[in-house]
Amino acid sequence: MREPALPFAPAGGSSSYGAAAGGGPSFAKTKRKFTLTSEEIFKALGCLLLPPLVFILVSMVLCFRIRFSQPRGAWLVAGLGLAPAALTVLASRRAARHALDTRWHKLAVVLFLVAFLSGAFFGDLNYWYFSQPFFLLDSLRSYTNVNPSEVEGATLMDAGTVSFTEGARLATDMGMSYTSWDVYCVAPITTDLGLPSQGANLASYDLWAVGMNCCSSGQTNFHCGEYDKASARAGLREVSAEQRPYFRLAVQQAEAAYNIQATHPIFFYWVEDPVKEKMVFFSAAFANWVLANGLHFGVNAFGIISFVVLFNSKSRDADTHLMMGLST
Repeated sequence: MREPALPFAPAGGSSSYGAAAGGGPSFAKTKRKFTLTSEEIFKALGCLLLPPLVFILVSMVLCFRIRFSQPRGAWLVAGLGLAPAALTVLASRRAARHALDTRWHKLAVVLFLVAFLSGAFFGDLNYWYFSQPFFLLDSLRSYTNVNPSEVEGATLMDAGTVSFTEGARLATDMGMSYTSWDVYCVAPITTDLGLPSQGANLASYDLWAVGMNCCSSGQTNFHCGEYDKASARAGLREVSAEQRPYFRLAVQQAEAAYNIQATHPIFFYWVEDPVKEKMVFFSAAFANWVLANGLHFGVNAFGIISFVVLFNSKSRDADTHLMMGLST
């Protein structure tokens, strides 16, 4: 019996699907169309906008004033950033029970969790390095017209910024350092009345200028802060709990080397304008926060685009139909 001609048989009489006149199989080139339905566009916009909002909320709460004034409350508020991920998990389970596509739900859960974890990590890091020093200094008192040869350290324990009287200077020839990986440098803040080279000595040297890696180990070349500015006559309080013990060790070495006493040593960075230097911490914290928000938004958008390109339902359906045609 003669086989009926197939309607899609190519010219040349061959009835094999996809056979070319030359005898070899050839496949038509198919362009993938990455189209989204209106529902998928809505889900994509949600994934594009909502995770960055979670990052903004969590990082803002953990690296600005609320963290300083209410540490536990800040973490509780930041914990609300997990709510979108939890709600999306519930929505995904509900969609699965109705045999609906849950791939966008799973993507949203991942993006929400990444936003929360990265926001918490960045916020905590930015707080301890930049925001916390600023808010701590801002909470301390400002003193003016302080004579370093007359005041005791105990009277300036709550000082954040100090402006010294004319004639205040660094006794760089009494500088000292303590080395523990980094070099912790110290030098007394005094006047001519406290310089042993001038035949004078104080009962206690309590005010010290400090810096890290700005002097040579075992030498008196103190080159920290604005030591070389004649107009510099102020101090910005050193507030790092990690560095302070090493500065105290350097002071103890200075006591032994110069036969002096430091009953209540407190530490300052020697600057010309302590208020301006204090604001540097906040400016850096805010700039880092803005940069981190932009970076997270870009990474989040890249993740969504990658998801659409790799797992778009329309493109997967097109691949399925193509494979079915090839196997016929």
